Formats: sequence, C-alpha cells, structure tokens
Amino acid sequence: MFQLSEESRGARVRELKYVAPAEALAAAEAALDLHCLPDPEHPEGIVESIYFDDDFFSSYWEKVNGDSYKRKVRLRWYAEGIPPTGCGEIPAFLDVKDRMGALREKRHVAFRANKELLCRARLRDPALRDLLRGAAMAAGLPFTDALVPTIGIRYRRRRYVCPWTGARINLDSDICSLRANTDLFSGEAPLGSERIVCEAKAPAAREWPWGETLMRLGFRMQSFSKYGLFMEMRMEGSI
Repeated sequence: MFQLSEESRGARVRELKYVAPAEALAAAEAALDLHCLPDPEHPEGIVESIYFDDDFFSSYWEKVNGDSYKRKVRLRWYAEGIPPTGCGEIPAFLDVKDRMGALREKRHVAFRANKELLCRARLRDPALRDLLRGAAMAAGLPFTDALVPTIGIRYRRRRYVCPWTGARINLDSDICSLRANTDLFSGEAPLGSERIVCEAKAPAAREWPWGETLMRLGFRMQSFSKYGLFMEMRMEGSI
C-alpha cells in the first residue's frame, strides 16, 4: 500500500464504534434525538461506496490480522440531491482512510463522476479503476494500479452533533452489499447485515453523555468494519 505525504493527510480524530442488533434502531434514534442535535447540513441520507483492494486483499487482511496500521480506499457518493433518473455527472469523493490504533486519518477529495458508472457498472469494469486513478492524480495523491474495485456497500445514515463534546455521530442502518467484482468472487448476490452501527468521532477521547444509554439498549463498543464484514461473507460464499 502507498503512503500519504504529510501535506496530503487529513485531520486526525479518535473514532469509536458501538454495534447492536438491527431491532435496536428505533430506541437508538430516540436516545440520540434526546441527547444530540441533528447535523445542520446533512441530517440523513443514503451513503454508497465502492471499496478498492489489491489481488491479495491486503486491506481486508490488515483488519483481520489486527494490524495497528490499516488503510481503506474507496469511492463514495451520497443520494441526497441526486436525481432518481437520468444520466450525467454527480458529486463523488475519493476517500483514503488510515487507522493507527484508535486514531483515524482520512483524505476526502471531491470530484465529479458519471452517475451510471458509479451506480450501475459491474465492478469488473476497468472504467472504475480509471476513475479512481484520475481522481487520485488530480488531487496529487499517489496511486497504484494494484488496486481494483472489490465490493459495493450501501446504508442509511443519520448524522448528529453532540452539544457537550462537539463529537460528530453517525447512526448507520439498512447496511447491505449489493455488488461484488465477479473476477474476485464466484457470485454477486446482494447481502444484508442484521446490525446497526453508531460511530462517534472527535479530536480526543471523551466520555459521551449518551454512551451509557446506548449500552443499556444492547450496543457494545467494538471494532467493526462494514468492509470487513461483507468481505468475509463474500469470501465464504466463494469457497
């Protein structure tokens, strides 16, 4: 995997995740509505991503093996404001996300991409790798041709701000993987998850006023990766 230079790195934040069965969603939304404020710009929406990895699934195995340093590379877009029909270009983002223990660094690069390519193309389509290469080069980021589209992930996200700590909070539900690269896996049937995830992000470790409430609702603080979950499911289905 390539390394980001100092000037290409994003801000460091501490990220904690709480995971619970999907049936806890309504109670979790009520708890966060009580303790937190809706994000003023994007309180709710659908998040879609295409994750890239190499032929050895290095990013996946960094997670599985518990490496202290982990990297994910993805193309991401948001359903808010995107017309349900029609072609043309839509806003998209290149994310390079590094984790060092509990610390996270993310480079979030905005660009525009063809809607049909992002939303409809088979993940084996070489145009997707060309899209990643173009976005990386335009942003001055290093790029390796070893990266290929691997799986797609989609979920609904509610966004909050903690008024006491300033932490950014995301509550993710309806988590699913609708696409997979058939050059890497034997099938691409849609996969779902019976879990919901609450992510809290802040520059430093804090006590979250709402954290205890989530724990009483059945949430557990743990390391969780949507990419890792669906990669495991895809790999098991390919055996």
